Amino acid sequence: MIAELHNKISAESNNLERSEDKLTGDFFGTLRYLPFEIGMKPILLPVRFKEKEIAQEWMNRIHLEKGYMTDMQFWYGHEEGEIDLLIPLSTINIGIEIKYLSGISSEDENTEASLEYEESCNQLARYSRMLKDISHDKTPYLIFLAPFKMMREVMPSLQTRSIIAPGVFLGFLCWEDVLDSLREIDSISLDQGQQMIINDLQSLLLKKGFLRYKGISTDIISKTVAKSDFYYFHAITKNLHTLNWPSHNIYKEDTYVFSNQ
Repeated sequence: MIAELHNKISAESNNLERSEDKLTGDFFGTLRYLPFEIGMKPILLPVRFKEKEIAQEWMNRIHLEKGYMTDMQFWYGHEEGEIDLLIPLSTINIGIEIKYLSGISSEDENTEASLEYEESCNQLARYSRMLKDISHDKTPYLIFLAPFKMMREVMPSLQTRSIIAPGVFLGFLCWEDVLDSLREIDSISLDQGQQMIINDLQSLLLKKGFLRYKGISTDIISKTVAKSDFYYFHAITKNLHTLNWPSHNIYKEDTYVFSNQ
């Protein structure tokens, strides 16, 4: 990860799958060195669910967790496939499918057809069956983590189809939300090592292009422009500088001509 931040390697030069695996390992592999309540908790709280009751229950359970995630498993294998990240906690099992450059790897031929959850070959449907099978007395949550645009494309289809295994709650999270959560962490009370981890993770997601445009600051919009708000420009020259304006309207790639006369 440090080599990539310093432009010594480029994850994008590899194939799409390796790029996602590298991001998964770099980000969550680093995050596991922070206690849950410092790193993972603020990242998981913004997960989006269809029902408000499920979202509230999710937040209640996340707030209860503390300590290090010693049982976190990367690329957990099962007969239904290999999910990117499995996080067993005290009362819940969290499975996270992580996307970066590629989309859903498997999908039903006819997404409009009414399928039972056991029949669907959709990647998230298969992972929901996996979580249902391995969670036992814990509540399973399946989280789809992707760039915002991809998340928005996948959400409507999954929320209107009945292909997620009963008892498994499907949530959505985008990398832009993750970066926002990292930037909102109050790191003043953290030790130096923890601050370095948070800063490196922010730098990684910034390098991946996950900074969200939030519009023009209201401070700028409400600012009054006074006569004193101007700049002086000085140039040492013996000649007058003029602009030769074209006699016709300028379209697209046409240019103005500056002439030193």
